[in-house]
Amino acid sequence: MVLFYFSSLGWAGWDVSSSPSIREGMPVLIDDDLLLEDDHGPSDAALISQWLRELPINGAHGTRTWQAYAFAMKSWIEFLASHKVRVLASRKDLKDGLSLYAQHRLSGDIGDRLSSSSWNMAVKIIAAFYRWAAAEGRVNAEPFSYASQNTVAS
Repeated sequence: MVLFYFSSLGWAGWDVSSSPSIREGMPVLIDDDLLLEDDHGPSDAALISQWLRELPINGAHGTRTWQAYAFAMKSWIEFLASHKVRVLASRKDLKDGLSLYAQHRLSGDIGDRLSSSSWNMAVKIIAAFYRWAAAEGRVNAEPFSYASQNTVAS
């Protein structure tokens, strides 16, 4: 999986009729096989890239936010792929995948661990992708949702 940030520099030499309508600095994910679709439709990376391109119209205006969202989704998609699970797998497979991902990110190898706040942000981002996928008709229902809770020590 390759994550890069779009630049229109030199677009006139790309054999296209006009400048691509992708914002400068927008993250783009490409599968290692460079295919944008397969027998199931758009590749997982292409689908996530489509969602990433819509972030600015959904309230995420800053490039750092886009980068954080892209990195969280890249990590998620790579983890799922390592377990032979597609991004739009069944609800059960995705819930099982999230459980394994939590174990990996919270108590796995030191280099893979996230702090609790980073984990909460990653799950919030992943859940936002699936909300979008459900709204777009890509999945029948969100496989899981993110709910934050504030606790007060007494």
